[in-house]
Amino acid sequence: MKQSELAKSLKLFIGLTCIILAICAFVIIPKVGKDIILESPEYSYLYYPFLVFIWITIIPFYAALFEGWKISNEINKDNSFSKKNMDSLNRIRRYALSECFLYFAGALILLYFNLLHLSILIIILFVIFIAMCISVFTAVLAHLVQKAYDLKNENDLTI
Repeated sequence: MKQSELAKSLKLFIGLTCIILAICAFVIIPKVGKDIILESPEYSYLYYPFLVFIWITIIPFYAALFEGWKISNEINKDNSFSKKNMDSLNRIRRYALSECFLYFAGALILLYFNLLHLSILIIILFVIFIAMCISVFTAVLAHLVQKAYDLKNENDLTI
């Protein structure tokens, strides 16, 4: 696969992910929340705090997608092993870690108010696990890009 094709594929994936995330966050999750309120009106006071929490947690996700877009631009320029990509990967790692922190804090708050149902805990643990995997994966990629960048610079200096 040529670099321009790879960059286009990455941008298509990122664009579709942005659209799907927006539909989930602003259409599906509010609808599911309203359905839960209809079935269990005693939880209606949690509807807006839950939505605000979800909307806050998508901010690092969109920031990571933006960094992925920048990486795909660098790949398109045939600049895969660059300091910019290494920095973007490190920022994605930090965004993934912030997701872990946000969901862990959310679990603690729910636990404090005795609202942490087993199904909610499983979802939170799944999100934390995926975010940790992304964090580790991007840390490894950033390290590999750093090594390749160093080798590229060293080879550029040799005649």
